[in-house]
Amino acid sequence: MTDEATKLLDRVRIVLVEPKQAGNIGSISRAMRNAGLSRLVLVNPGADHTSGDARKMAVGAGDILYGAKIVDTLEEAVEDALLVVGTSHKTRKDFPVVFGPQEVAGRLVSIPKEGEGALVFGRETRGLTNKEIQLCQLTAQIPSARRYPSYNLSQAVLIFGYELHRAALDPPELPDWDISPHGQVEAMYRHLAQSLDNLGFKSPHRPETFIRSVRRFFGRIPLEKRDISTIHRICRQVDRFIGKHGIQMPDEPGPMTRANEQARAEDDQDRE
Repeated sequence: MTDEATKLLDRVRIVLVEPKQAGNIGSISRAMRNAGLSRLVLVNPGADHTSGDARKMAVGAGDILYGAKIVDTLEEAVEDALLVVGTSHKTRKDFPVVFGPQEVAGRLVSIPKEGEGALVFGRETRGLTNKEIQLCQLTAQIPSARRYPSYNLSQAVLIFGYELHRAALDPPELPDWDISPHGQVEAMYRHLAQSLDNLGFKSPHRPETFIRSVRRFFGRIPLEKRDISTIHRICRQVDRFIGKHGIQMPDEPGPMTRANEQARAEDDQDRE
């Protein structure tokens, strides 16, 4: 593998949300080594990633296993990422557009400048929640037989890792974009929802459906920092208009603000 390919893959982190089996963490570390990936992040793991079961499965990948970063929440794991891709074995209505492994691999290795990407995998038994999928700009899915749509966690990482490896060896030309990190995009969504509430905006659809549509729309394209700044300026103009005309603003969070928070905190009933 070339030095350039190694640099590209070093900018992609593999994020495991609440993995419960130490052996799976070890197997995933080995799959990452096969693909040339090196950065592993564990969100609130339910197993000791340094245990004997993990070490036994992480043949030749002990540095990845022991070097795994531990965080409490998915938000913390992806806060500074420019592109966050969530994996799921099923398509969910009103959520980000679904792409295959090859497409997302190409996008992850073509993030501009020194930005980083995150590829997120859910729990062994129930995958990612709607809340967690909503934190991702893109959703990825591995084509499979309908009767057995769900892959083993380490198998899924290996398939995506293979495509990432291929993409890094022949990467597309990197665009000269100043992409906004995940935290700035979330701040934009909060400001937009609050301004809509202050304006008294009413959607013909459920607020949750409307907010998810907004997120899906913006999630289709890379948002540069100047794009985020433009949306903030529009929202500030709305707020000034409201103040100038004496429109009473709600004392408590309105339906759009609540829907935006719900979009980020979906009830666990919708888990896979």
